Amino acid sequence: MKITPVILCGGSGTRLWPLSRQHYPKQFLKLLGDSTLFQQSITRAIALENDGIQIEEILIVTNENHRFLVLEQLDELKLKLPVRVLLEPEAKNTAPALTMAALAAQGTNLDSVLVVTPADHYVKNLHQYTQAMQAAIQAVQDKVIVTLGINPTRPDTGFGYIYYEGDVLIKNVLTFKEKPDLKTAQQMIEQGQHAWNGGMFILQSKTWVDAIAQSNPQIVNSINKAWKNKNTDQWFERPDSELFKQSPSDSIDFAVMEKAKEFGLVVKLALLDAGWSDLGSFDALDEIEEKDEDGNIFKGDVVSLNTKNTIAISSKKNVSLLGISDLIVIETADSILVANKNDAQSIKELVKLLEKNHQSMLIEHLRVNRPWGWFEIIDEGVNFKVKRIQVNPEAKLSYQSHQFRNEHWVVVKGKATIIQDGNEIMLEHNESTYIKKGVKHQLANNEKTVLEIIEVQTGSKVIEDDIVRFEDLYGRD
Repeated sequence: MKITPVILCGGSGTRLWPLSRQHYPKQFLKLLGDSTLFQQSITRAIALENDGIQIEEILIVTNENHRFLVLEQLDELKLKLPVRVLLEPEAKNTAPALTMAALAAQGTNLDSVLVVTPADHYVKNLHQYTQAMQAAIQAVQDKVIVTLGINPTRPDTGFGYIYYEGDVLIKNVLTFKEKPDLKTAQQMIEQGQHAWNGGMFILQSKTWVDAIAQSNPQIVNSINKAWKNKNTDQWFERPDSELFKQSPSDSIDFAVMEKAKEFGLVVKLALLDAGWSDLGSFDALDEIEEKDEDGNIFKGDVVSLNTKNTIAISSKKNVSLLGISDLIVIETADSILVANKNDAQSIKELVKLLEKNHQSMLIEHLRVNRPWGWFEIIDEGVNFKVKRIQVNPEAKLSYQSHQFRNEHWVVVKGKATIIQDGNEIMLEHNESTYIKKGVKHQLANNEKTVLEIIEVQTGSKVIEDDIVRFEDLYGRD
């Protein structure tokens, strides 16, 4: 059997702020282990191959803001399988995303079997996950959808539930239930035969397209037209933006799973007991990560004395803790969060307050990734900004100009190749140049080692949008 893993990679993870940001959400963070949650989702997909199951291609559905993060993290994995990256012009929930993936898969194989999983979940036991998923794949037939239900460890109001029957490996799904109140969740756990809905589905692409056409024909019509009018470049496939935006927003559960019987579908369930977590909060991290003898989880430069039951994560600075307990302490370059562990679920409400005066801190870290490398804001004021810029080996920025700002560049590591109004110059360590506003210019690293420069911007406006691009290797406007 040939399968097509579909990795849905669009969430923002606000409950893990300030680690997770809109442009750098939790799936791209190394929260557990040496790889990111996104990379772990790819690794789990590859592990599904055996003598009877072969991966045809991997489809990743993400958005413009995350596209180069996806490429960078895929490159680290050194995959030998075909991978396609599909870009949503606008977030429309999971039903349109899956519809686009199903149409893409049918372009390769009309009988493709989709293995649909989120990109931001954690699974501790890969062997048990693989066994459950392989059994689910083998159970897929025409008009049969198999979902993986999570064996619940507690009554939780943050998940939907799946009510099932049967004591065999592949069970019959009776109903899907929305996120309950605590009393109802407790009753379901006591009753048994209820699993958490983990948002993982295995089905034929034609089964999904037929079902969504019955449920919400406007989704199929809009996405189908958008996909037929797609643009494809070296890395990405983009459906037509305006046609895509005409699609209604809906979830896989609401659109199809909860109404499956109406569409003549049979839904089966494979129960997963593999240390699964959606890592949707610091509470979830507290449940999974190993603790020291005092119940603490420390990452980064953390020093503690008489500290118990505390999560502390340091990104840059030293965090020193003395005589505290039951806290969450998160340090990033631009923010510090100190929270009571018993009130961790309120971080979402805190984020709403931050939207009023500190919206930029919800969108980007001070270190911002770009397809050519990254930059980090060191200091800024009303009419100046100082950046540290790293350009990857054999990479270059766009050929561009600025309307409002001047730029001073000093090379601190490597060798820079610079074009100013068509003239090429070379700068080495401790050498500098000045780029006046309006001058067309480009910074390139033609070496096999990294290039680092310090950039000082001055002018009436020092904003990232002050860029006019004339040429760009990465297809940006």
